[in-house]
Amino acid sequence: MDNPRLVGHIVSVQGFRVKVELLPETRSALRATLDGVQVAIAINAYLTFSLGAGETVIGIITDLEARETFDPNSGDDLSLELMKPRRVASVQLLGTIEHADDEPSFSPGISVLPTLDTPAEIGSPDILRAVFEIPPRRNKPEGYDDKDFDCDLRIGFPTGQARNVVRASYNDLFSRPLAIVGNTGSGKSFSVSSLIQKAMKALDGAAEEPHVFILDINGEYGKAFPTVATAARLPDRIYLNGREFGLPLWFMNAEEICAWLSAAEQTQEPVLKDWWAIAKGGDAAAAVSMNALQNAMSALDQLLSELTKIKKKAAGSHCDAVTGHLADTDIDTAAFEALFENHRLVNDFNTEVMNNQAAIAAEAEKLKDAIRDKIVGGNATAEAGVRTADSPLPISRATLTDPSLINRAVSKEDSFRVDAHLTTLKLRLKTRLDDKRWRAFLNYEDTGTKIENLSGWFRRFGLGAAMGPNVSVLDLSMLSNEVLPYACAIIGRVLLEARERLPAASRYRNPWVLVLEEAHNYARPARSDEDRGHRLARLTYERIAKEGRKFGLSLIIASQRPSEISQTIISQCANFISHRLQNPDDIDHFRRIIPMQARRLLDQVTILASGEAIVFGSAFHIPTRVQFDRPDPGPYSQTAAPFHEWSKSSTPFPLDTVIDAWGT
Repeated sequence: MDNPRLVGHIVSVQGFRVKVELLPETRSALRATLDGVQVAIAINAYLTFSLGAGETVIGIITDLEARETFDPNSGDDLSLELMKPRRVASVQLLGTIEHADDEPSFSPGISVLPTLDTPAEIGSPDILRAVFEIPPRRNKPEGYDDKDFDCDLRIGFPTGQARNVVRASYNDLFSRPLAIVGNTGSGKSFSVSSLIQKAMKALDGAAEEPHVFILDINGEYGKAFPTVATAARLPDRIYLNGREFGLPLWFMNAEEICAWLSAAEQTQEPVLKDWWAIAKGGDAAAAVSMNALQNAMSALDQLLSELTKIKKKAAGSHCDAVTGHLADTDIDTAAFEALFENHRLVNDFNTEVMNNQAAIAAEAEKLKDAIRDKIVGGNATAEAGVRTADSPLPISRATLTDPSLINRAVSKEDSFRVDAHLTTLKLRLKTRLDDKRWRAFLNYEDTGTKIENLSGWFRRFGLGAAMGPNVSVLDLSMLSNEVLPYACAIIGRVLLEARERLPAASRYRNPWVLVLEEAHNYARPARSDEDRGHRLARLTYERIAKEGRKFGLSLIIASQRPSEISQTIISQCANFISHRLQNPDDIDHFRRIIPMQARRLLDQVTILASGEAIVFGSAFHIPTRVQFDRPDPGPYSQTAAPFHEWSKSSTPFPLDTVIDAWGT
């Protein structure tokens, strides 16, 4: 054979899919070439089609078939027509390889499609290297001319092609939300550990400061990111890098304290918000203006989240919910209100959805920017109301148990009218304070876990001093199911609000990544029976998914059930790593959100081995089936070997250890 890479020629072109008739001698999955033995004809193998002028189209084999056809001998009408097998490979075209300066580069676009009879060849090592090992380079800083602004981060190798390496854009992988999904035991925790270990190793001696925060729901990442201190894990506690930690109750904002105490919206919430502001050292009058701004921001967030479903007849109430809070401010809402004037004219029988959603969304974002400027811009109102119910200011435990404090938030004229409501609120507060499950929120005055202020909490991570570990593991595995969503919601919100308070010109500096392990436990889709804690957590991470990028805060969402993650969060993910999935609902849910060229590859998601995944997104050139590199060390996620343990173990179940850890 003159060209050892030649395997066939195109016999059909259907859009961006072609069919290749294979040569009779192409019978093996492997082919010896001048570059060694390469994969030739197999599912997920790569073929190239030369277009001339230094351009080559590359595609992936998705199907193989053999058909029998007639082969009449030429020139003799009486000859016997013999049957012969016709073997055909279906190929999904992926992009173009451009040869510039003798160095191939990949482009996802295809301007000219190959035609009939175009030869199909095995991809050369140089071409495969351009596809797998030289990922797109993203997020070049303004005014920076050197080429080292991004890093080609190795993640593994293409399945069955150990000679090649798959790399991803470091910047793209960690600057926008990344989803890692898969059944239990499919390798999610190993992939998370491997990615972060490689990412930190690539920094090569940079300053020691926290970059990644892991919400460790199962207590498994302490092994993958070891620290010197490792305390015994006890119930109802939070651990930061092996040491007992806390999440002070006074971190809660007005909305969170109302949810925590299940305050009635009309009668108890107004009093509770004023009390929370007073407890934090402010006065109710000064806090009113700031609370109004915060409430307007919440109303705008709700409007934007429901915008596509709001009917014209209900539009006015959404507008009033925003403008009512801003009535006593100098923020101009005229343009915003004008967009709702026509909707107010329809009758109650009108069922049409608003038809100016884009304009409303644009004005809503302008109002949010104006409100944010008021809150953090240093104007007189913000200065006067700096101590509000939303401020993370310390509250002593003695203050929380002061029975007269709530009464101070109510005028004498109103005290008799609302006394019955306040009594139930006080009882609920006392019950919460006595509930040992909330220990991690109330230990901020205890020896060893004392947190005097917000700065002290952040410095426990090593922030601000370039002295902490690059990866901070927050072990939340000992929290109860009721406490967990509140802890996750508050941690996420505090990290985002810290980033929001950076000067606009430097928000992209010192970026952070927040890893949501087992995210389906606290970032579920909205539903009618959603409790207050899960609602807070969902709204927090929906907000981070939508807005975190511009503030330098990204997410890694790891879950067994992608269909049980808020669609708002999943829809913002720029990159996906899909390990083995078996549930049809999860597969169908995932299939709807992935690019067209990856859908055939997703058919293999049910047969992936442990540690294998299908990767796609803007950090990669093309969707690829990858065997991930193992982390070193790995997390505590070893699957049990029942035969070995039951047949070899001579020690009994450590019951005393369990009882002691249970705290009974």
